[in-house]
Amino acid sequence: MATAQTDHNLKLWWGVLYPAYPDHPILAAPNRTSEGTVFEQDTNPPNTAAFFDPQHRYQRWDHHYACDLPQLVQDLQPEEPTLLETLRKTAQDWAQGLNILDPTVVIPHLQAQYPDLSAVAIAYLALHLVYPETIPAIHDAWLDTVSTSNLPVNYCHGIILEYNHTARPLQDVWQDDNIADEQIFQYLEGMIDLWKTLEPWHCHYSLLTVRNLAVNPDDQLWLHQLDFTLPLGETFERPTPPPSLVSVWQELFAHASSRRQAVFMPLLVSLSTAPLEKISEIQMLLDSLASTLRSEPVSEAETGESTGDLGDLGDLIDKLPDITLSPESAEEDHTAIEDAPTALLPRQLVQVDVAAHTDPGRDRHHNEDFYLINHRQQMRITPNGQQLEVQGVYVLCDGMGGHAEGEVASSLATKTVHEYFEQTWPWQGELPSADEVRNAIYRANEVIFATNDQKAKTGSGRMGTTLVMALLHNYHLRLGHVGDSRIYRFTKRQGLQQLTTDHEVGQRLIQQGVEPEIAYGRPDAYQLTQALGPRNNEAITPEIIDLDILEDTLILLCSDGLSDNRCLETHIISHLLPMLDFSLPLHQSLHELINLGNQVNGHDNLSAIAIRFKLRSVLSTLF
Repeated sequence: MATAQTDHNLKLWWGVLYPAYPDHPILAAPNRTSEGTVFEQDTNPPNTAAFFDPQHRYQRWDHHYACDLPQLVQDLQPEEPTLLETLRKTAQDWAQGLNILDPTVVIPHLQAQYPDLSAVAIAYLALHLVYPETIPAIHDAWLDTVSTSNLPVNYCHGIILEYNHTARPLQDVWQDDNIADEQIFQYLEGMIDLWKTLEPWHCHYSLLTVRNLAVNPDDQLWLHQLDFTLPLGETFERPTPPPSLVSVWQELFAHASSRRQAVFMPLLVSLSTAPLEKISEIQMLLDSLASTLRSEPVSEAETGESTGDLGDLGDLIDKLPDITLSPESAEEDHTAIEDAPTALLPRQLVQVDVAAHTDPGRDRHHNEDFYLINHRQQMRITPNGQQLEVQGVYVLCDGMGGHAEGEVASSLATKTVHEYFEQTWPWQGELPSADEVRNAIYRANEVIFATNDQKAKTGSGRMGTTLVMALLHNYHLRLGHVGDSRIYRFTKRQGLQQLTTDHEVGQRLIQQGVEPEIAYGRPDAYQLTQALGPRNNEAITPEIIDLDILEDTLILLCSDGLSDNRCLETHIISHLLPMLDFSLPLHQSLHELINLGNQVNGHDNLSAIAIRFKLRSVLSTLF
C-alpha cells in the first residue's frame, strides 16, 4: 500500500480503480443510463492539481504516488453527500429481509432501484454492513471510460474508500513478540472465516496479498481494500499462478521471530506434509492438530534444539504446499463446510449471556405466555487458563384455552419440564438424551391433560399450550418443540435459520407436497396439529433437535406473537445483528426486539428467551 505521510487530523480516503471486465460477475459494468466522462489515469502536468476522479472532487493527497493504486485522496466537497454514503447510512432500511451476504440476492435488489450502481460498490456496502470492523466503508463510486491507462479494458470502476491510518500491518504484528501467540492463532482462524465469507463475492483473493492485511486498534483483521481482480479461469489469465492462503501464512512466518517460528513449528510441520486442496481440508487439519499434538508431540529434530537454532526452518517452510483455493473446489465440498464452524480449531466458551422478556401485546389484556429459565455457570481459573462450564434449562410456552386457562397450561408445562430435569439431571452431568427430553414433554402433556379431565373440559374448552425448550451443556444444545412457537439460530456467517417446523395444518400440507400458496390459503391453515394438553401422549410427536455451538451464536426461543408476519426475517440487520454485539447488554437488545414485535404483531402476546454464545480459540491446548 502507499505509505505517504499524512496529517491524521485531516479526513483522507483511499482511491481505488478496478478494471470493468465484461464477463466478470462483480467487475462487469452495470447497465448504465448515461455515458461516463473520459477518465485519464495518467501522470499530472507540472503545477496542475492532481485529481483522482473526472469530476475533480477527489484530489490526490501526495503527487509522488499519482500512479500508485490505491491512492490517498482528499474530498474537496465533504458537505455534499454521495449516493453510497446515503445507502450506507440507510442500510438498515434497504437491507431488511435480505440475506445480506448473498450477492445473488443483494445485487439485483439494489440495481433494480439504482441501475448505475456497480456490483463492486454493492459488495462494499453489504460486507461492511456485517463486518464493519474488517471491511472499509465505501464513500463514493463511479464508472468511466479509460483513454490512457494500463488497464486492459474500456471501462474502470472508481471507488473511494475509508482510509484507516490506525491499522497496523499484519506482517508487523506477526513479527511483534509482544503480541500473544493465541492472538496470532486467532488471526489464522479469522482468515479462514473471511475466505468463506468473501468467496461468493469473488473477492476472497483479498487475503492473498500480505500488504493488504492489517489489524485495527480493536485487534480485528482489517482489509485495506477488496480484491476482485484475480482471474476466474477461462475468461482471464495472469502470467503467474495466483498465491494461496497457506503461501501467505508461509510469508508471514518466514519473517517472524525465531521464538514464534518455534512455537508454531507443529503447525508448519503439519502443513508441510498434508495434501491440502480445499479450504475445508485446511480447517480439518487445524482441528485435528489439537489431538495430534496432545498425543504425538513434535520432536526436537523437527523443531530445532532451541529457539535460537532453527537452521532447517527455511527448508521446512519451502516445503509448504501451494494450495490454490478455487471457487470450484469449495463448491465441490460445499456439504462438508456448510455447517462448519467459524474455524475448526480448539475452541472454548468465554461468555454466555441469557435474557428473557414477555409482553401482553397491544390488543391483549392478559398474558398467556410463560417461560422459566434455570441457568448455571461456573468459571475455573488456573495458571494454564480459564474454563467456563455452563448448564441450563430454558422453556417457553404459549398457552391457549380462554381466559385464565392459557396461563394455567403454559405455567404447568414449563414448571413440569423444569422439575423433571431438576430430579434427573445433576449439575455438570452429561446432556440428557433425546428420549429423556421426550419424556419430560410427555410428562407436561399428562399433567395438563389430567387437569382438563378433572375440570371436565371438552372440545375447544380444553386448555393447552405450545412448547419450545432447550437444554444446554457447554457447547451442546438439545432442543424440544411442540406447536407453533419457534427456535431460531443466528450467526453472522449463516444468517438467521428457523430450526423448528410449525405444527400446524398449512405446514403439514406443505410436507405432503401441497404448494405453500394453496396450503396457507385454507381458512384452517394456522390451526395447530399438535399442542400439549388437549389430547393424550399418543396424539403428539415432539420434535427433538441436536445442535452444537461452533461460533459466536444467538439462540432465540419465541412465541408466535413475535415471529408472526416474518418479523424476525425482515429485521435482521436492525435488530438481530446488534444482538451479536457483545458490547451491548443482551437484555437491552431483546427488549428492543420485543418492542419491534409489538409494532408488527401487537395482536398477540410476545415472549422470547435469548441465549448468546461467544467463543475463542485456545492456542495453549495445542502448543
